[in-house]
Amino acid sequence: MYVVNRTRATYLGIEIKRAGSILSRMLGLYAHRQFHFGDGVWLVPCNSIQTIGMRFPIDLVFMDAGGRVVRVCENVQPGRVVWRVPEADSVLEVPAGVVRSSETQVGDTIGFFETAKAGSPVASRQERV
Repeated sequence: MYVVNRTRATYLGIEIKRAGSILSRMLGLYAHRQFHFGDGVWLVPCNSIQTIGMRFPIDLVFMDAGGRVVRVCENVQPGRVVWRVPEADSVLEVPAGVVRSSETQVGDTIGFFETAKAGSPVASRQERV
């Protein structure tokens, strides 16, 4: 799926994988040996992150159930813990530098889109909630 910052009309990723099961959330980005701009993992539900065992720094975008950004963490290094963010319902993990390049800030609204025939967006998370 692809992810956009609706407030700023910028992209956060075009190859974002949704991790909704306990196992997929636990694995997160650990299986990735390389992590490029455009890639990412959306952890649902999730309100804290640890990067122990990771190989590269990441940016984190914590969102409430409506897709509103409640916290951003840039350039989180391997071996760190970001403790519970009470307002967060999910977290987007993207390569370090994506938050800055997309100008994402607290209060922005994020949209999640799956593609259908001819690449048209068919659903956003906000419409499914």
